[in-house]
Amino acid sequence: MDGIVGIYSPADNALVNKAFLATGACQHRGKASTGLAVGTGKDIYLYKGLGRIAEVIDLNVIRMLQHLEPVAAIGNIGYTKRKIAEKMNVEPIEIFPKSHSHLKVVVTMDGYLIQGNDLKAELETDYKFRTDNKTEIVGALLHKYLTEDGFTFQAGERLIDKLHGRGTFALTALIHDGKETRLIAMTDDTAFEPLCYATIDGAFVVCSESCSHRRLGGQVGKEYDGGEMTLCSSSGIETRRLRESRMMPDVFQGVYFGNVGSVFRGKEIFQIRRELGLELTDHYRESRADVVIPNPESGWGVTVGIAEGLKTDLFPALIKLPQAVRTFQEGERNTRAKEVGLKFGGIDSLLRGRNIAMGDDSIVRGSVSEGGSVWVVYNAGASFLEFWISYGPMFFPSFKEWNRGVDCLNELAAQRAFKDDNPYDKTLDEINLAVAKLIGVDEVKYNTLERIRKIAGDGSFQALDASYPIAEEFWPDWLKQEVEKFHRYRG
Repeated sequence: MDGIVGIYSPADNALVNKAFLATGACQHRGKASTGLAVGTGKDIYLYKGLGRIAEVIDLNVIRMLQHLEPVAAIGNIGYTKRKIAEKMNVEPIEIFPKSHSHLKVVVTMDGYLIQGNDLKAELETDYKFRTDNKTEIVGALLHKYLTEDGFTFQAGERLIDKLHGRGTFALTALIHDGKETRLIAMTDDTAFEPLCYATIDGAFVVCSESCSHRRLGGQVGKEYDGGEMTLCSSSGIETRRLRESRMMPDVFQGVYFGNVGSVFRGKEIFQIRRELGLELTDHYRESRADVVIPNPESGWGVTVGIAEGLKTDLFPALIKLPQAVRTFQEGERNTRAKEVGLKFGGIDSLLRGRNIAMGDDSIVRGSVSEGGSVWVVYNAGASFLEFWISYGPMFFPSFKEWNRGVDCLNELAAQRAFKDDNPYDKTLDEINLAVAKLIGVDEVKYNTLERIRKIAGDGSFQALDASYPIAEEFWPDWLKQEVEKFHRYRG
């Protein structure tokens, strides 16, 4: 879930600083790496490294890149793609054709490609691959189509068609043809990955989330629809939708991953989360809670709605400690549990002897109970803990986890709660009880898919109902069997 940025703004003496700020505004989307690339009339130049943006890019780097007089820039905040981040995989990535090419392409992407080895094999005759990052495969395809069709929307159409059903992407790319640098921004035909654009003080700014536009003093202009593409060059800026198909935006971006100030399909993310909290209280009606608290930080929005709906005091009784890291991006269960233990501190005077309603966005693996926020609440002396969850029971893993095999299914809390059984023929109340026992709280209160769709709109709810943006022919066999079981029991 990288954060990506693209800016086209010739003769802008603050272009690199704008790229730095817009990219930095997406820091919540990754912790592994940072990279910037700038394009001039002469060439494209990259600067990247491992770590957060402030650890990689400083004022001297910004001045150095701006001194090159760029007309366009792209940036990346890298989500963890390997157990150990490797510098060779940091984006943006330059594409290297084996024979001479008049085009130089540097690309960054938020997305994922399923089973890319066959595509890589097709391209290896003409391209040198220098990374293990699937963005390089997508970039090589883009280079190929641009070489054959020119700087055209037709090249984008071919890329969308080639990857249809086997991957998701939102990308920005710099293209140098020996005379000028141009910018491309585009999405796949499902719009699963978020991408938006705006014009701010004359600069065309593309980014994963509208919080980047706000950081530059602007507002979101438009979120990209599926199969939409922008071409920026000295001839002008034009955006077209190239494919009309069902859009499947990733609803979990709005529920959990996105910045609360960003917009998701036309609605502020904070309000999505708040309204999900109100839906929860409308569904469950009753609570024993004396106090409502958020599980920071992503639990704040839903907790505001819960407190509002229950007409109960809201207190910040849990605090995220300075050494906290974003544990959702940690794949190893044991490591994740230890990191969760470093995240939280509790305020005893707000928790001791009280019945607590704690709001959170989701329960994925259930690691919050293993030395994390649940333990902190009870350790501070809470008498009773209700765990209110804005999302529903997560039955299925993200398709970006499939490469790990069936373990990514079995480790989900909703699956672990029914070991040697299945959760699909259970009522929501039965699932609530089983997961509460699993993670060590008195009650769990999940939301329903119908209420989530009512607030967030239609899209992909992959974890709840296997509505993947990936064609079934690319699903692993173990998943096909599990989804068949799901439909058999749920109808």
